[in-house]
Amino acid sequence: MEIFIWIILAITFFLLEVLTGSFILVWFGVSSTVAAILNYFKFDFSTQFGAFIIISVILLVYTKKFAIKVTPEINKKTTAERLIGRNAKVIRKIDDENIIVKVSGEEWSAYAKNNVNVGDTVKVCGIESIKLIVK
Repeated sequence: MEIFIWIILAITFFLLEVLTGSFILVWFGVSSTVAAILNYFKFDFSTQFGAFIIISVILLVYTKKFAIKVTPEINKKTTAERLIGRNAKVIRKIDDENIIVKVSGEEWSAYAKNNVNVGDTVKVCGIESIKLIVK
């Protein structure tokens, strides 16, 4: 029965690795597979578990640099920060300074540094709280 637990663990780790792309869970999947093979050859549970732990640690330690190299860096900019430098279209004018713009398919409240009219194209130059600053 233990062999099925190791196989289910291995499959789970491999599937989670595919979903996350972290290049960490794959080693637990490999270790679970080794433990399942040890179970098949009738090794006791403590040997299986010990092999799982030792192989996991060894693989994690020796592949850390490689994992960092192949894992893409996460872009930490917020959605609004990504809009800086893009052009936006004025779709509604609330007053001389407050407007609604459409940029990248989304509507945003904006503060206009100069006088703009509906239909004008403006450039996003910053963010203040939850409003875009446009010129």
